[in-house]
Amino acid sequence: MRLLIFAASAVILSLPVPGFSQQHPDFSGVWTRGAAFETAFLPTGSGPGPVMNLTPPPPTTRPGVDLPHWQGDDHAPILQPWAAARVLAHAQADRAGMPMYSAQETCYPLGVPYILQLNGHTEIIDNGKEIVLLHEPHMLVRTIRLNVGHPANLKPTWLGDSVGHWEGDTLVVDTIGIDQRTWVDVFATPHTEKLHVVERWHMRNPNALDVVFSVDDPGAFTTPWSARVTYRHDRNPYTEIACAENNYNAGTHSLYPIPVAANPDF
Repeated sequence: MRLLIFAASAVILSLPVPGFSQQHPDFSGVWTRGAAFETAFLPTGSGPGPVMNLTPPPPTTRPGVDLPHWQGDDHAPILQPWAAARVLAHAQADRAGMPMYSAQETCYPLGVPYILQLNGHTEIIDNGKEIVLLHEPHMLVRTIRLNVGHPANLKPTWLGDSVGHWEGDTLVVDTIGIDQRTWVDVFATPHTEKLHVVERWHMRNPNALDVVFSVDDPGAFTTPWSARVTYRHDRNPYTEIACAENNYNAGTHSLYPIPVAANPDF
C-alpha cells in the first residue's frame, strides 16, 4: 500500500504545473556590445561568414573621438552582384569622405540582424511569455514572443516578427517579415523580403552572452551564412538616449547646409 502511495505521489509531482515553465537561464539585466568600433559581426569559424571590413580601425581608435571607417568587402562570396554593388557604393562614399550614414546616425530603426551591431546598453526583460530587448540608443524596443508561430499574412516592419523558444539553455529566435529599407549590417548590405534570420542566444558565463545567428535570403545572397556577436554584462544603469537628426557631419566635423526657402510660405 505504501509503495502505491509513493508511486502515485511521484506521478503527481511529475505532472506539469499550470503557469510553470521549464527552468532556463535568466538573461534579464543590462548588457552591452561596447563601443561602435567593437560591434562588427565576426565569423563563426565554419561555413560562409559575414561581409568583413576592408579597413578595420587602428588599435589607437578613441571611442567617441575617432570614427572607424566601415568599408565592406564587396568581393565577399556570399553577395549576389546587385548586393555587392550596394556594398561597394557604401565603401566608395566612405573613401570619398562622404559616408552613407546608417540608421544609427539618421534615427531610423535598425533591422535584424543589424540591430545586433548596435552599441551601448541593451536591457533584457523575460516575463515568461515574451522576452523584451530595450536598446538604449534610439530607445528601440524589440519583442520576442515565446512558444508561438508567426502570424499569417505578415506585413513587413522595421524589426520584423520575432518568435522564440528554449532548447535547453539556449534561446532560439526566428525572425521574418523585415522591412527591405533596413540594412543587414553597417556596410549597407541589402536584403529582400525573403530575409530569414535565426539567432541562438547562449549565456557562456554570468558576464558573457553569446549570439550565433544564421542568415538566409536567396534574393540577396548566394548561400546562407552565419556570424556571431557577444554581449557583456554591464553594471552601469540603462539610460535614455534620444536620437535627434541634425546637420553635423561626424566624419568631417562640418555642417551640412540647412535648406532655406527662397520665398515665405505664409
